Amino acid sequence: MIKNMTNNETKEHLLRWCEKPNLMPFAWPTDACGYEQHIKFVEHRNKNWNGSKSEFVDFVKEYALSL
Repeated sequence: MIKNMTNNETKEHLLRWCEKPNLMPFAWPTDACGYEQHIKFVEHRNKNWNGSKSEFVDFVKEYALSL
């Protein structure tokens, strides 16, 4: 079972992810962050994401900095 990260741990993880993003179709940047953080990100993405795949890294970075 994956431990739920704190907002600060998730922020640090996502900023590292942005340096070497995994943009595979079934990979999420929050895969290692635990269920609660993953769902929090998915809900944010569903409400706010309307860009292209190439802009996703910037979107993730903005989310991380908002935590």
